Amino acid sequence: MWAVEDIPNADFLFLRVHRNSLTDEPIPLGVFRDHGDGMSTDWDKYSTPQQTQARAKRSLATDNGVLKLNVGRVREIEGLSVKHTPLLDNQAHTDVFGDKKAPRVRLKLQRLAEWVITIEV
Repeated sequence: MWAVEDIPNADFLFLRVHRNSLTDEPIPLGVFRDHGDGMSTDWDKYSTPQQTQARAKRSLATDNGVLKLNVGRVREIEGLSVKHTPLLDNQAHTDVFGDKKAPRVRLKLQRLAEWVITIEV
């Protein structure tokens, strides 16, 4: 098992987004949601956007785009926290904990997110 590490605020998270989640919005609010206890992301210390994209298990990697979010900016959103939660097969795995159902939280996440791998709808 991988050791849990503290993630510096200057680092980034990669969030995989399946093409079925895309809408007319540049970054749909609905992509910011929990899978289990938290929003599953990868820490850039141990992953590249391409590796995050390739981790798709139920679809082709190319059916997924990747967003980048700054850790410190995510932590500035009231109620959210970022914790390194490595998995046996993914040292980069990191969860964003906290309620992401509130529109104001999703809007803040949307404003700080940036596409690093885009896909066509």
